[in-house]
Amino acid sequence: MTSQADDTVDLYLSDIHNFFQTPEVDPFLGENIEASGIEQLIDTMNARPSGQPIRKIAIHLPKAQIVADQTPVVRTAIINYCNAQIRLAAQKKREIWLEGRKALRIGLVFWAICLALSLLFEEVIFTRHAVGRLFGEGFIIAGWVGLWRPAELLLYDWRPYSREMKRYEEIKAMDVAIVPGTQNGTQITVPT
Repeated sequence: MTSQADDTVDLYLSDIHNFFQTPEVDPFLGENIEASGIEQLIDTMNARPSGQPIRKIAIHLPKAQIVADQTPVVRTAIINYCNAQIRLAAQKKREIWLEGRKALRIGLVFWAICLALSLLFEEVIFTRHAVGRLFGEGFIIAGWVGLWRPAELLLYDWRPYSREMKRYEEIKAMDVAIVPGTQNGTQITVPT
């Protein structure tokens, strides 16, 4: 997928629409692509070390699929697609933050109740007794477990959406070239 020029990714597609849509696999045509071009590009980006940026996308199409002035149209479509995906990821990230803050309020109330019950059982009801210690420690543990989900939301769950937004920003900055489709020196032909 990555070409000799280490900053270029070569995508071999039978139709330009397959850049955004997963093509239907037709065993009679010998195609085995299971992902759209954009998914292949993101997979390639995720597999590279962060210090090796991709600067160019080379979309290889059959000669019959290439039309004049197609590159600026494809570039605009890529930018529009990326902007839409960035908006969706930002919305999901906001939703997670809102859910996390709500879960944190609920978790803190639950934790405070558990702490109070722990003190009640350990210091008042079962003073210096093993049962009081058992209930006291149990309520403390339950209180901390109640804070698990808010911590997960606020510390980790939003990160994939931030990474996704960064990836789409990187894709928007890439140059796009549409070239006649050759793979390993062989012309790609699509039977009619």
